[in-house]
Amino acid sequence: MTDKTKPRRALIPIDRRDDSADSRDWLRLDEFYIGIGGGDRVRLTVFRSTTDPTLHRLVSDEMTSAGPRLIAVLTEPPSDIENWHPAWEHDPMRPAVEARARTIAGRR
Repeated sequence: MTDKTKPRRALIPIDRRDDSADSRDWLRLDEFYIGIGGGDRVRLTVFRSTTDPTLHRLVSDEMTSAGPRLIAVLTEPPSDIENWHPAWEHDPMRPAVEARARTIAGRR
């Protein structure tokens, strides 16, 4: 594969809190919750880039001291620069989470 044909991959930091909410580079669009069992829920928030309106971030927050974490970089419409956090890459909840996030990202 040449450099021209390789998909560009966004880096998903796995060891620090996400700062999208505090950045002027990202506009908060909306959030939704998913149940993870035992009555616990995770809040997921979709942000849009202020410089590239096709670029979105999906942030997960278990509402613990760990704080929000970036779990995906998405484009709407989809492209080859999308990337998911390794823990979410094959998670069974991913298709439903991704569908809801794309619905939010697709709103203008």
